Amino acid sequence: MKIAMPGQMKEMDQRTVKEGYFTSLELMENAAQALYRVVSAIMEEQGITRVVLLAGTGNNGGDAYALACLLDSVYQPSIIAVGSGERTPDCMYYYRQCLERGIPFIDDPAGFPLVVDGVFGTGFHGTLSPEIQQLFKKIYMPVVAIDLPSGMDGKSGCCAPGTLQPEYTVTFAYKKPCHLLADCGKVVLADIGIPSSYEEGLSRSELIPFLPRREEWGHKNSYGSVGLLVGAATYPGAAALALTGALQSGAGLVFGYLPRFARRAAAAKFYGPVLAPVRRLFPLRCGSYLAGSGLGRSRAAGRKVRALWKTDRPLVIDGDGLWHLQKFLDRRSAPTILTPHLGEFSRLAGIEKEELLQNRIEYAEEFAKRYGCILVLKDAATLITDGDQTQILSAPCSALAKGGSGDLLAGLIAGLLAGGGAPFSLAATGVYLHNRAARLATAEHSARSVQPEMIARYLDRAWMELEHGTF
Repeated sequence: MKIAMPGQMKEMDQRTVKEGYFTSLELMENAAQALYRVVSAIMEEQGITRVVLLAGTGNNGGDAYALACLLDSVYQPSIIAVGSGERTPDCMYYYRQCLERGIPFIDDPAGFPLVVDGVFGTGFHGTLSPEIQQLFKKIYMPVVAIDLPSGMDGKSGCCAPGTLQPEYTVTFAYKKPCHLLADCGKVVLADIGIPSSYEEGLSRSELIPFLPRREEWGHKNSYGSVGLLVGAATYPGAAALALTGALQSGAGLVFGYLPRFARRAAAAKFYGPVLAPVRRLFPLRCGSYLAGSGLGRSRAAGRKVRALWKTDRPLVIDGDGLWHLQKFLDRRSAPTILTPHLGEFSRLAGIEKEELLQNRIEYAEEFAKRYGCILVLKDAATLITDGDQTQILSAPCSALAKGGSGDLLAGLIAGLLAGGGAPFSLAATGVYLHNRAARLATAEHSARSVQPEMIARYLDRAWMELEHGTF
């Protein structure tokens, strides 16, 4: 499913009107009809007849006024008019319709079992006024947001203090980044008549997993080999988790280049990988490499990461490898996948974290394009971009908020890369499988107790779902 930035959605609305598909009032009516279907279904399910609509002065408020007109024929809507600015022409039209119908205008939402939030739309920036914050503090009942919660930035998902938390959000034509990067409750996507041909200009989408081809008549060399430069004396678990991810990727051969202590620990745990001292990393013998998971920050480790960076092999850099990368980051010709979390990317790109949160998509895309890499920016919603195409996986799972989860993911992606295929699609597939395995684990165990090694045990089921098309 494609994603539209707020500015792109505004342009598509304007183009729809300009090219004669609908008038702006008809688009607003279409939005109101979509909202009516959702709100009336909630009211019928809960057995309620009263609802209060918060209506701003922009087109989001116009949607609320238009919805109130539709609800008035069956239910008992009331309206709280929010804001003192001049209403947009379409908003004014439906505001007058509400006045003519005699729909009550009130000041206090107390006592209503349901609230519809139509104060601000995707154009919101800045902070909520003290008056609006005071109004929102009175709202404790379920909320249905129009397009996005009032107070949330449509591009970043960042929220101003006092932003309402909805149970439902009804958005139109395409999801916006905020619907994937922040908690908007259950997001309902509604068709309002925007021509589907307009999506050709959209380069961002929700994550699409890709199933790598695997021939039954192949042998171990058919599926590639991956080498892992991971682990240190203080982080043997990171090496074990990265090896686990690589072993479950489908790669034919897995080589672990580990320090002695980590090598002994791995030998006691695994039967499949070839384990070798770090000094045997060169000459290269694998199709792809991972560097960094628990590697440590010694000068010797940094020299090895730098040496791999200068080769022509597909490479995944994670964890401590990203710390070393700050010193020699430049553009590689071979496929390169970086897997930082927000803090690591902030340091690598030289961007303050607060600024990064406000514009993470643009910063990630610009970075990936500048360095010719694929960036897997890890967070509750993970972003994958090569600068030209961007995908977002929004399936938050707190079981992944544990040390070692990233090591498992890095090994999985590196192993997928060994088998060949489009690196972007392989990175996206690794992110999907990792997340899906975690959600399968939490379906049977508490997210509090699930550890990365438990998630690894569910990768097989995640693969089976993908192979059988049941994801």
